[in-house]
Amino acid sequence: MSIKTIFIISLVVCSFVFISCGAETILLRPSLDTPSHHIDNGYKLMAYGKLDAAIQEFARAKELNATYAPAYVGLGIAYGMQSNLEKGRLLMKQAQKLARDNEERKEVEMGFERLDYIEKENKN
Repeated sequence: MSIKTIFIISLVVCSFVFISCGAETILLRPSLDTPSHHIDNGYKLMAYGKLDAAIQEFARAKELNATYAPAYVGLGIAYGMQSNLEKGRLLMKQAQKLARDNEERKEVEMGFERLDYIEKENKN
């Protein structure tokens, strides 16, 4: 092998080593920043009693799509669980206005029922 070939191979190898030691590339996952994904996360957090974090997830879903009824339902339930039933009901009414199909209307109805249950539990 000639010195020129060895030099080029060494340069290429050194370049790969240098690049691999650089900062890690952050890969964006747009499929994780969707309203439905944030709704799922919100309900999981709510199940563990992490209401503030759940509210952040529902709020992000609402931020991504301001007319997405499930975001308002999740927010309403979370605020209801924090004993802010008035705010919960207001959010649920917004969800009711935004519900686009039977599935979302049923979800809103179940949200209102959950707030009623929370209110009854708080009185006892």
